Amino acid sequence: MAETKNIYISRTIAATSDDSKVKTGVSAIELRNGDIVEIGSKTNGVYALTAVKDATSATAKYGIVYNADVVTSGNYRGLSDDPRDVSFKPGTTVNFYIPEAFDEIAVTVVAGTASGAKYLVPTTGGTGYSYATEVTTEKLVYEITGAKFVSVGSERIPTIEAVCAKA
Repeated sequence: MAETKNIYISRTIAATSDDSKVKTGVSAIELRNGDIVEIGSKTNGVYALTAVKDATSATAKYGIVYNADVVTSGNYRGLSDDPRDVSFKPGTTVNFYIPEAFDEIAVTVVAGTASGAKYLVPTTGGTGYSYATEVTTEKLVYEITGAKFVSVGSERIPTIEAVCAKA
């Protein structure tokens, strides 16, 4: 159930000195790099990850999937030159990080209408990003800072650039 064939780029991610930012999790749904996941309970050092239940929840904790770009095709696992080919099957252990204010990202797929939008927020019921004209949550909010491109082979793909305003 990975939301999209999104390309996710971490432009600047704040480092913490105690390794508390990067975690390991597993989900019953398919995931992709850049997917926003809701963090659940921890068992044997691994967190349960789910799609975002309610993006306006005051108690939810969010993470962003950021794992090695390994493509699984049949029984073969290898590298891909197209990050849109990367997905993690249900039950696959993945790395994710806890977003912090001032983290800078770029994504290629956002749900909704870009016209008048100032923010990116988690998509309720999914793992993707949605445009927003106003902030309706105190949790994860990215402020849109511009638009650029990323090249994949000879293809130029538009990106939405954003900085984390609330985490």
